[in-house]
This record gives sequence, structure tokens and C-alpha cells, in this order.
Amino acid sequence: MAYRLKFSTRALRETGKAQEWYELQSPGLGEEFIAAMELQLKRLEQGPLLYAEVIPSVRRALLPRFPYGLFYAVQGDVVHVLAVLHDARSPSRWPKSR
Repeated sequence: MAYRLKFSTRALRETGKAQEWYELQSPGLGEEFIAAMELQLKRLEQGPLLYAEVIPSVRRALLPRFPYGLFYAVQGDVVHVLAVLHDARSPSRWPKSR
């Protein structure tokens, strides 16, 4: 079964900021970040339950090559991408409301 992806406003904003930062470091690197993210999203569409829960009901899938994790929750056939965080940031520090 293929799952559908749904992004929070926060996840979209964080993705854009990370892409911009990488692009400033080296032209083309921002696009490589997006490609790594797209690869991981394809994996999530096929098997989101393969990744471990890091806090109750929230799972994390690490991006290849980049120190970022996709934090998401699965409800039925929908993968809700909640946040795109650098590995140095802890999800336990998230605001209580999502």
C-alpha cells in the first residue's frame, strides 16, 4: 500500500530554510538537499512504519548525506510530516501545540 504525504506549514518552512542555507554554502548543494529529501519521502510513501518512534506516535527518518531528520506521524494511509529538523535539535523541545 502506498501512503499519501501531508506536510505541516512548519515542515515546509524548515525545508525552505535548510535548502536556502545549503545553497548559500555552495551553489547546487540546496538542490542536493532537496533530492535527498525526495528520496527519503519516496521511502516513507512505501513503508513509513519501518522507522522507529522517537517520541510517542512520532517517527523519524534520517536523510541520506545530510544531518536532518523527517519527523512524522502515520494516521491511516496518510504520513503527516510534522517537522524537518537538524540532528542537533531535539524534538523534545518542540512547542506542545502542533
